[in-house]
Amino acid sequence: MASDKALRTRQSIIEAANALVASEGISALTMDNVAKKAGLSKGACTYHFKSKRELQTALLENYVHHLDEQLNKHEELFEGEPSDTLLSGYIQWFRSFNLDNHGWAAVGTSLLSEYCKDEELMKPVKEWYQKLFERIEQAPKEKQTALLIGIMALEGFFYTHKFGVDLVSPKMKREAWNFMVTSLMPSKVKTKKSAAK
Repeated sequence: MASDKALRTRQSIIEAANALVASEGISALTMDNVAKKAGLSKGACTYHFKSKRELQTALLENYVHHLDEQLNKHEELFEGEPSDTLLSGYIQWFRSFNLDNHGWAAVGTSLLSEYCKDEELMKPVKEWYQKLFERIEQAPKEKQTALLIGIMALEGFFYTHKFGVDLVSPKMKREAWNFMVTSLMPSKVKTKKSAAK
């Protein structure tokens, strides 16, 4: 098992690679550049990632971990059945993302655009979406269509934002979110009191 120090170093390399991709694009992702960005020697970098392929795999796994964290974080703001809090959490997630995505828009766009044809690298991403769609399918029948429409609409919001073609006015976005809340979400979903503070 890797030591805490080794795990921290590994994570710092992943974060340096993300920062590099966000600022300079996927073409800048070389072991030399990542080592420099992380403030390490190339040897130290290759100790943790034997090849660029290993690093690419780690970046996509880290991206999926980020998706999990964000969905859970925003869904936990609401009370109710999982089939009811999913859309509420997704809407709140995009609202936060729209205000400040902390560089994840550039990272996500770069990784997914570059590796979308690579079945092996894309496996964790596809598994994440598979779990998402399974949650919709496991919802009560009468909620499935509204959930699917809402989630797919929000995916559209996410991807137009990521690709820089999110040219809809803030007012129209707010109106669209309010429409989803009033038309697609169960009225019994409530914001947790602790989250409302």
